[in-house]
Amino acid sequence: MKKIFIITSLITSAVFAINLNTASIQELEKIKGIGPKKAKAIIEYRKTHKIKNADDLKNIKGFNSKVISNVKNNVTTQKHLKINNKKTAIKNKKEKKQTNNVNKTKKSNLKNKIQSKKNKLKTLKNKYKIK
Repeated sequence: MKKIFIITSLITSAVFAINLNTASIQELEKIKGIGPKKAKAIIEYRKTHKIKNADDLKNIKGFNSKVISNVKNNVTTQKHLKINNKKTAIKNKKEKKQTNNVNKTKKSNLKNKIQSKKNKLKTLKNKYKIK
């Protein structure tokens, strides 16, 4: 149960998280402690630098540890995206495998039914001596 809660929390935070490398001014302003000036500063900074994580914001004037902490709670970086993509790929692979297993079972059941019908037909042919 604890694992489900943790996974759900991670997925929820990833869905609603902001990517510092692609967020608009309006999206950045939704983060506590970031107003229009700091949002513009982030956009200017990312024109010449790739933001790998929230700690990179220390390089921008006006960003203290409190603001960076707020940012860390609301952003996703390329690393987070890769992790989420891997999780999604694993989930899709598991679902595909389960679907394949269901299809194999259905196929096997159909083969068994066909074989059963063939056997009954054979029995009837022998009984009534039909060729």
